[in-house]
Amino acid sequence: MIAIESGPSKRVSERLDLALQIMLPGQKGETINISATGVYFEVITNDIEAFSPGTIIPIQINASATTPGFEPRDIKLKGDGYIVRNDIKDVTSRGNRLGVALEFKGKLDLQMD
Repeated sequence: MIAIESGPSKRVSERLDLALQIMLPGQKGETINISATGVYFEVITNDIEAFSPGTIIPIQINASATTPGFEPRDIKLKGDGYIVRNDIKDVTSRGNRLGVALEFKGKLDLQMD
């Protein structure tokens, strides 16, 4: 694959701003944006170490697929991701609101309900 750069961005895949539920070991979060190669999400946690750069974690992203003329179907994207970076967005009474950039490790498995 050849990536053509236009300007300062080095992105290979276009990002889509989508708020989807993301399931992580023992936690839930919400995506901020997603691309073919990764996802940026927010999670509230007291365990920042679990989201340290270099950590590989299993993820599940829940979405709904709609096709005109058909009933919406729930889909799950499952796989593993490599944490690239994290940053504390806010400190709440429930824990730290953490922004996490994650790169997918291989293709995600698609499951339809």
